[in-house]
Amino acid sequence: MKQLQLLAAGIAMAFASEAFAATEVNKFARDTEVCDPVLIYSGGLAKRPTWNEQNLRPYVTHLYADGHRDWFFDSFIFNETIRSTPDRGNVVLGNASAGQVPSVKEDWEWWVDHVFAPDHDLHALDKLIGKYKKELGEPRMRHKVIISACAPCKDGSGGGAVWADINWGEINGTKINLARKQHRIIATNWHIDQIKKRFEDEHFENIDLAGIYWIEESLFSNSDILPAVNAHIKSIGLRSYWIPYWENNDQYALSGMDKYGFDMVWRQPNYFFYKTGSYDLPDYQQLVDCIESSKKWGLGLELEFETQDKSNGMHEVSEKMHQRLIDYIDAFEKYGVWDESGVAHYGGSKGFVDMAASSDPVNQATMDRLASFVAKRQSAFAGISDVKADKHVKIAYTGPCEIFIAADSASVYDIAGTTIFKGNGRVQCQPGIYIVADDYGNACKVAVPSM
Repeated sequence: MKQLQLLAAGIAMAFASEAFAATEVNKFARDTEVCDPVLIYSGGLAKRPTWNEQNLRPYVTHLYADGHRDWFFDSFIFNETIRSTPDRGNVVLGNASAGQVPSVKEDWEWWVDHVFAPDHDLHALDKLIGKYKKELGEPRMRHKVIISACAPCKDGSGGGAVWADINWGEINGTKINLARKQHRIIATNWHIDQIKKRFEDEHFENIDLAGIYWIEESLFSNSDILPAVNAHIKSIGLRSYWIPYWENNDQYALSGMDKYGFDMVWRQPNYFFYKTGSYDLPDYQQLVDCIESSKKWGLGLELEFETQDKSNGMHEVSEKMHQRLIDYIDAFEKYGVWDESGVAHYGGSKGFVDMAASSDPVNQATMDRLASFVAKRQSAFAGISDVKADKHVKIAYTGPCEIFIAADSASVYDIAGTTIFKGNGRVQCQPGIYIVADDYGNACKVAVPSM
């Protein structure tokens, strides 16, 4: 029996390899409309901030260590996976599994009303960009938004997860039964049409709607409807976007654009986070493998970090976790991602808000470096040769009896010219004056204070 199982598995792998080989391109994917989108989770859970102008500011602009402010992300993926309700508890907006409560039409309408509310989310973003145009001038790229569509959910309330008639609601007098594939397509396309119409009706001045985001990170529930849904998105002049997770997801992720019709797919390395149900962290090789396979199969990449719970990457909370964010930035540079690939950015519920509020110089250095990469990428995308951000990124910061090297690698010299350190990270040293020089000809003098 085991031999038969192994034989069957080998045949399945052979067919899978053959299918994937048909789309092997050895080139990263890049979108034609957005360069560096950032995910904005909004409204469903208590840990989500209210996306007013104050909280959106660190996503729209970046304040460098020298006091210079510049534009930051060019596009924003507004999405949510859960709605908290007083009577039904937490309702999932996609990928319902055992024990979860599936969303219905009322919940899908809630999402549209929420993201288009007059005092937060899209309207706050539009107003904030307008205000900063007066200070910073026109952005390198016109700002875009991508809005998630809710996904039909299996019924998990009975202990399993099955397609069922959950009294989802009606569309044009037809009672939608999610147990029927065609009804799932009808409901999803109707929802997408509502998003597009609402956006057009709001008459925003500073943002355009680039497309629709599919919130499910795997397609084990809705793979059968995605080709039709994505064809509909294209038919109404929008693009479709998806960010699949890394582990055991190749059958969907590698075929996301060819088979399922997405216009752009960014892949999650999931290197930053603890493994599910454990206190083990992925090896660095997982990040490299994801980068290399994404290039092989023609996908983009997602940069990831978090500032809450056990994966908190704030430097003052965990140097180890913060180093994982630096690993992403370094690996993306080493393997050509910044130069060649589309990149989406994930900071958890409010990672960039937390980083902007931190007084830790290491957080500042990391965000300065990331913002500089984004600025250069946007300039290349838009055909602009001058990038102001480059000269505002410091290669070293000081703290009491220490120097933090923000460059990939740099040498630290004392005033006698003796090399005391080479590499990156934190350097413990005596108070005094030091020279720091990186491998690209940049140098600076730093004064290290005493404790």
